[in-house]
Amino acid sequence: MKLLYIVEDFAENGGVERIVSQKANIFSTQYNHDVTIVSVYRDNRNIEYSIDENIKYISLDVPFANKDKGKLSTLYSRLSTFIIAIRRVNHVINQINPDIIFFTTTLGALLLPWCRTKARKVYESHTARRYTPFSCFFFLTELKADAIVCLTDGDANEYKMARSVEVIPNFIDEPLRLVNDYSVKKAIAVGRLEWVKGFDILIDCWKDIANEHPDWHLDIYGDGAMRANLQSQIDRLELQNQVTLCGRNEKIMEVYPQYSLHIMPSRYEGLPMALMEAQSCGLPSVVFDFKYGAHDIVTNGYNGMIARQGDKKSFVDAIDIMMRSPKLRLQYGHNAIEVGMRYHKEKILFRWFELIRTIAK
Repeated sequence: MKLLYIVEDFAENGGVERIVSQKANIFSTQYNHDVTIVSVYRDNRNIEYSIDENIKYISLDVPFANKDKGKLSTLYSRLSTFIIAIRRVNHVINQINPDIIFFTTTLGALLLPWCRTKARKVYESHTARRYTPFSCFFFLTELKADAIVCLTDGDANEYKMARSVEVIPNFIDEPLRLVNDYSVKKAIAVGRLEWVKGFDILIDCWKDIANEHPDWHLDIYGDGAMRANLQSQIDRLELQNQVTLCGRNEKIMEVYPQYSLHIMPSRYEGLPMALMEAQSCGLPSVVFDFKYGAHDIVTNGYNGMIARQGDKKSFVDAIDIMMRSPKLRLQYGHNAIEVGMRYHKEKILFRWFELIRTIAK
């Protein structure tokens, strides 16, 4: 069977790109599907996620829209770029003649209705619709897609007009090592250094936490546009000895077991892989009640604690409770391992196989 993945920018090296590369590799090597990955935008960065030699990779080399010359100019540039993308995507589809096309990211949702093909069309929603740019146009996607796949029930409920909506969470690799020392006074947070991830909130909160727990240390792993601002915030609050920006780590699953507490201050999410990975390694988590994914993964008082969204005092109080009790971290951490197992690769991939089989009929 011919499968085609359309990705906005495969060089972005984020969660979407990682999941697509893993699924493509498995479908190609283990199930002998003919797989092609199409990256829409022009990007000269190296691709970090490896793909099997039998997988065809195509870059459409569409230039990014120019957003620096006023609103009207930006709108014109976006429309021009979108039209170029439509033409080039349709050209590739006609050449490959796939059986199923998987559209990912916001651009994928917008392109789907304009693709002229007899192939089955599936939109993979990796970000909650209510927080996705241009989601007001997604009604066209609903009308034209053969299926929409969401990460959570909450996001699935946003698609009222779709002919078929499936909920299939992302998957994670089974960890090679688990936390074995819950007395370690080290907390970890992981994610892109962007506004949505809320690390600015966490650093503000850590000023109060450091006063009560000066012997605890917070390491934040990830990279992004806010790195300089976050470092300035750390310096301004004089937290250099308590908070460290560690950069991106490609082997983060080997890093989690070095800690005893995981913290996620996100403003919103699709379904956070960092949270699933931390849990699977045996880390209890303190999270905001963000949409979506917090309640899907964390049960308050079982494998972590959930604070009211945006309530810094509630967040600090939850972290304080966890820090004061190695016994509680041990109890929640062991429960977290059980929760993390739900997202292991083999369990989630089975649902994708079933979806492909159903759609192919």
